[in-house]
Formats: sequence, C-alpha cells, structure tokens
Amino acid sequence: MTILGEAVRAELERRGVEIDLAQVEKILLDADVSSTASRGVPARLRVKRLHVSGNKQYSETPGRETATAAMKTAPIDLNWTPGAGVNGVGSEANLRGKSSVLHLTMWALTGRSHLQADVISWVDHVNAEFEVDGVPLYVEFDVNNGMPAGKVEQKVTSGSRTVLGAFSGHAEFESVMGSVMLERLRLDAISVFSKGVETEHTWPSYAAALTVHADKLDPIIGNENTLKTRILQMFVGTSWATVDAQVATALNSLTYADEESKAQRKAAASVTATALELAEDRVARAQELYDEFDTTEPDVDAVFALASTASERAREAQDLSLKLMTARSSDAEVRSHLRAEEMRQQAAAEDAVARRMFNGMTPSVCPRCSTKVTLERYAAEATDHECSLCLHEFDLDEEIAIKVDGPDGDGGEEREGEVDDEELVEENVDPLQALREAVADSEAGVTALQQMHQQAEAKRVEAEGAAVEGREKLDAARARLQAEFELARAQSALETLQNATTQQPIDAADDAELIVLRAASELTKKWVRDDQGPLLESVSEAIAVLARRFGSTNITGVKLKGNGNMDIVKGGANATYSGLTNGEKLRIKLAAVIALIELGHRDGVGRHPGLLFVDSPAAEEIPEADLKIMLEAMTAVAEETDLQIVVATTHGSMLIEVLPKPNLLVATGTDFVW
Repeated sequence: MTILGEAVRAELERRGVEIDLAQVEKILLDADVSSTASRGVPARLRVKRLHVSGNKQYSETPGRETATAAMKTAPIDLNWTPGAGVNGVGSEANLRGKSSVLHLTMWALTGRSHLQADVISWVDHVNAEFEVDGVPLYVEFDVNNGMPAGKVEQKVTSGSRTVLGAFSGHAEFESVMGSVMLERLRLDAISVFSKGVETEHTWPSYAAALTVHADKLDPIIGNENTLKTRILQMFVGTSWATVDAQVATALNSLTYADEESKAQRKAAASVTATALELAEDRVARAQELYDEFDTTEPDVDAVFALASTASERAREAQDLSLKLMTARSSDAEVRSHLRAEEMRQQAAAEDAVARRMFNGMTPSVCPRCSTKVTLERYAAEATDHECSLCLHEFDLDEEIAIKVDGPDGDGGEEREGEVDDEELVEENVDPLQALREAVADSEAGVTALQQMHQQAEAKRVEAEGAAVEGREKLDAARARLQAEFELARAQSALETLQNATTQQPIDAADDAELIVLRAASELTKKWVRDDQGPLLESVSEAIAVLARRFGSTNITGVKLKGNGNMDIVKGGANATYSGLTNGEKLRIKLAAVIALIELGHRDGVGRHPGLLFVDSPAAEEIPEADLKIMLEAMTAVAEETDLQIVVATTHGSMLIEVLPKPNLLVATGTDFVW
C-alpha cells in the first residue's frame, strides 16, 4: 500500500470507477512511477581547482593572421583555484581564453565538451578537483587526438582515494560523470516523452542550467524550454516533482500509443470501407454474370455422339468429293477423245472430197510451170503408173485401201481378203458415236455424284452445326461453373470484410491504465502546485529584490509561475519576461537562480547545488558601470548565502576593482588568460 496508490483508488471511488488497489499499485509499478515522494535537500557543489597542461598555438593579433605572420606555440600551464563567493575570469580583449576556462571546467564536471576543436587539440592533460558537501572529487584525464581517457576518484576519510569510475572516450566519460554527480547531488533523471520518443535527461542537462549565457536568456530557468518546468520543480525542491514527471512520462507514452492505435484503427477502417465497397461491387458483378447463364445441365454423352456423327458425315462427304473429282477427270478425258475423233473424221472426209475432186480432173498444163500435158502422157498413166504432171509414181496400196474403205466407211467393190460376220460387226461400229455415248454416260455419272456430294455436304454441315451447338453448351456450362466459383469467392471475401469491420471493444486493461495514470497525474500535479506555491512566492519576492539590487530599479513585482514563466510589474505596468530587454532579462535570470540558491540555503529545500557560471554578461546591453553594480550586489549576496559564482568578462580591470585577488584569474592588455 502506497500513498499515491491509496490516493488514486480513493479518487476513482469518488468518481464511481471500480478498480481495486492491487491493480492500481501494479499499474503504477509497471509504469515505473515511484510510490512515495521526498522533499529535496540541496547538496553543495564547488570548484576547487582546475589544472590544464599542453601546448597551444596562437596569434598575437587574433582575427588578423596572415601567411607572413606565423602562428606561435607556447606551453599551457593553467592552474586555477577559485574561492568561495564570486570569482572573476577576465581579460581586456576577446579571444584570450576566458570562456574556454569555463568550458574546460564544465568538461571535467560533466564529461561533455563544448570546446572548439583547435582548443581540444592543444590539451594534453586535465586535472580537476570538486567538492560535494565538502567531500573532494578528483577528475583526471589525458587527451589524445581529442579523446579523453582517465578516471574519477573520491577522497575517503583516511586521506586516500577510491576510484569511482574509469572512462575512455566521450560517451564513457559522460556516463561516469552522470552516475557520480546525480547520486551525490540527489538529483533524479528527468524523462520526457514527446512525439513518440522518450528522452531521459541526466546530469548534463542539470549542469547546463548552472550556466547563464548572455546570448541564451530564454528560458528563465536553465537553457532548454522543454525542461524549464521540470528543472524549476527540481531546483525549488517540490516533494512530488519527480513522481509527477514519472507519471507525466508514462501517461504521455500510453496516450501516444493509444492515439496511434486509434489512428491505425481509423486508417484501417477507411481502407476496410474501401475494400468493402470493392468487395460488394465484385459480388454484384459476379452475380450478374452468373445470372446470364442457362442453368440447364448439358448431356455430355449426347454432345460426344453429335461430335462423332459430324466426324462420320465429314468423312462421307470427303469420300464423295474424291469420287466426284475422279469422275470429273474421266469425263474430261472422254470429252477430249470425242473432240479428237470428231476432228479426225472431219479431216478424212475433207481429204476424200479433195482427192475425188482432183482425181477427176484432166489438166492440160502444169499448174506450176504451165508446161502442156499431152494426151500421150495422160494416156501413159494407166501403164506407167506415173503422174502426167509430176511424173511421180502412184501409191497403189493406199489407193486400194481407200477404195476398200470408201469415203463413207461402207467398203468398196474391191477387197484383198474375206472377212467373217463378227469382224464386219466390229468394223461397222462408229467410234464417234461410241465416244458420244461414253460422254453422255460420264456426264450422267458426274451429275449423280454431284447430287450425292451435295446431300452429303448438307448432312455434314447439319451434323457439325449440332456438334458445335453441343460444344457451346458444354463451354457455357464450364463458364457458368467458373462464374459460380467467382461468385462464391466474392461472397466469402465480402463476408470476411464484414466480420472484420465489426467494432472490437477496447481492451479493458488499456482502459484501466489510462484511467489510473490520468487520475495519478491530476493528483501529483495538484500536490506539486500546493507544495511549490508558497516556495514560488518566496522565490518571487527574492527575485524582485535582487533585480532591483542588480540595477533594474523600476521592477517592483515578480511572480514566478510553476510552468517556468513569469509575470512582472515594471514601472507600475504589467509585463512578462519575454517582453523585457536583453539587459533586463539577464538581471532577472541571474536574480532567479540566486533566489533559488538563497531559498535552499535559508530553508534547506531545493536541489540547486549553489554553483553558478556567468559567461560574458556585458555582451547584452549592460554598461560597465551597471555590471560593476551587479558584481558588487552578487558579492554581497555571496557573503550572505552559501554559493560560488564564476563571472567571465572582458572587463578585467573592473573585476580587479571589485573582487579580492585570490578570486581573480585576469589577463591584462593583450595577454592570454592561460
């Protein structure tokens, strides 16, 4: 049972929310939230000594180096021992090493370097001594190629030293100094959750708040706006500040995760809605396509029978086509013979006619040369068997054959031999007539085959049409089956998406975590406000007094708020810190830090270690006379309050006038501080 757990459960019961104490405690524990709080008690941090050795390169006219004006080299032997109260580090010119003294000190104190690369290259060895509540701490390291390597030791009661940690490299150096200083100064790491990232701010963030830079005047406390509220709470010493920071980090982390989850669900819902619309369209299209098909199942055996019949009819038509081609070829051949015979017989008839005509003539002269043919020569033809014109011998065999056959084919009176009746019948056959009859028979056969082929083609076309129709039915059935499958798949996808869009209830455990952490955050914030209210009033009064002592005499009222902002009464009018001039901001910021240190010194509360560095205050519209007033005021405050302040400025002569010699590290003229 814890204070915060009990308070959260009571607050939830008051609101009517039932979450048992064990669950509340577990949620707080899992969120790394401390169950109790303790008021901060300041630990005093002091710089006792800084020794730096090495070799530096420099120009006697910084900023005006030329190729002819070579850089000079000189050994480094910085041995600084600041005292209590206000210390001055100064020079009479810029770039003489005053700010680097502060940077070297902070490097040894935090493990984090803000030195320029050239300055780091000069350093060979650093030996620093600090005190926390009077206990000496020694930080010693070598620097090789810009990398530190060394150890941190603490003095024990016997006068010897014990090693607290060793390091090699920047990261290890910072880690060792963080663990050593946070524990001894009783400071808690500050976790901040922003934009999905949790960042843990440790000792370097606190140490940065110990320095007031003239060019970094916002915010009022520290140097980071994101941490000003937390740093203020720590330095004021509010009891529940650490717990409030832990609750805020856990709540912000859980809220961010919850918002991310909601955004993802919203995005998923949008995507799902689009997918659902597409799925519905897909189902509608699939249903429309399926409805277009005939649901009658085709007879597969009948379709195969139709295909077989179509194949048989095609074969029959092919056979008849081949026969028709053969018949047409034969018909063409017979017709060719008929035409040849007709031409032959016509030629024979014409020859016979010519022979008879010419044989019956009795020429009186030669038709060629007009030689007269005498009666004696003509009369000699019968005995000499020579033509009375050309004296060519007669071919009596051919003449006899002609006489036997006769021009009409019925034979002559003279025969060379006897022929029987059967031979006479064959010889009396007219080849022309026979060929004409053959052509008629061939034409009739072709016509019959054409008719048969046409009938076969008609049957083939009919059978193939039936087969095609059957195949189309089968294809339609297959397509309908695919459409049915697509419809089933579309309906299944739609059903899945519809189930996915059903709003799932948020995990009750997530609800409980948010409820508990929100209630815890409200409680811790209220406790912090109640606790730091009187402390902030006291600090605000001290700030107004110090601001006037630092030269801002027209500031009559200051109200430092818990969020790190400030309301100001200036010259009788209301103003804010952001509306002040840089000179006024510097005075107010210094006053705020010193007021926090005063509070811790007087009331024993807060966590400010009482160490303050002020870098180049005169750079922000503060004349030397006003700076002198501020230094004198800070010196007076230092005598009243347990603090150590280091001021670095180019007004070295003024530092010499105000501060005691043991508290000075000042270079005059063009000399270097180190």
